[in-house]
Parts: sequence; structure tokens; C-alpha cells
Amino acid sequence: MRYRIVLIMLFLIFANLLTAQESINSGGGTATGAGGVVTFTTGQSTFTVSDGTGGSSSAGVQQAYVVTPTGTAQIVYGYPIKVYPNPATDLLQIDAGNAGNLRYELRDATGKMVQKGKLKNGKGTLNMASSVPGNYQLTILHDNRVQRTFNILKNRL
Repeated sequence: MRYRIVLIMLFLIFANLLTAQESINSGGGTATGAGGVVTFTTGQSTFTVSDGTGGSSSAGVQQAYVVTPTGTAQIVYGYPIKVYPNPATDLLQIDAGNAGNLRYELRDATGKMVQKGKLKNGKGTLNMASSVPGNYQLTILHDNRVQRTFNILKNRL
């Protein structure tokens, strides 16, 4: 019995010292609705920026990121479309089996057309060696209708 009391007391003492995520918040509040009550916080008033030759990092600021699948396939008219490798460095392969009448459009992050062309027997190779590293969108079209859009990441050579 004493053992349990000692354990409970130790738990209560150390539970006060434990904290989860801690932040400096600029605002917040409580929202109440039919489903319950939610407490929320918004923003942070302080952060640290570290710059280097490879880029910069902002500690204390949430960073948005896009998850891009590397082995992508989508069924179009009975044919899976594969685009690889992703991320790409020089050559990007498109394989849509034997699907006919397909074309592609490659656009940069600003929406500017970088490359376009037709797939021959459902296959094509895009030369991205001279493209600037960054995010691109590859759209596969059939009879001028979008079939699938892939997010492509171009890395340095």
C-alpha cells in the first residue's frame, strides 16, 4: 500500500515538470460548437533564421512541404502511366504502355511551358539536364483532355 502511495506522489511531483511542445504564441482562443470545445493558438512572435551556402532554415516557423511520390502510376484507358525517376537529374522517362494519342506538357513553378511533345507508342524521354533545379508539373493529355498531372522535382546533377 505504501509503495502505491509513494509511486502516486512521485508521479504527481514529476508530472508537473513534464511539458510537451512549447511555443511563444501571438494569439489564440476557444471555439465552442455543437460538437464540443476547442482551444487554439495562432502565430509565433519569435523565430531564428540561419543562412548558409545550401539555403536557409527558419527555426520556430512551420515549413510547408510537398510530398512527391517516386514510383507513380495512374491508369488511363487501361494503361498505367509511369514517370521516373522522380526526383530527376537529367532524363525523365514516361511510360504509358502502348497507349496511343498521348502528349505531355512540362511547366515550371510559375506555370511557364518548359517542354511539350507527343508520346510515341506511349513512351517518351524528357531531357531535363539543362533545366533549373526546382518543382515542375508534368501533365499527360489524351485528346486534349488532362489525364494525369505529376509533380516532378528536378535536382542538381
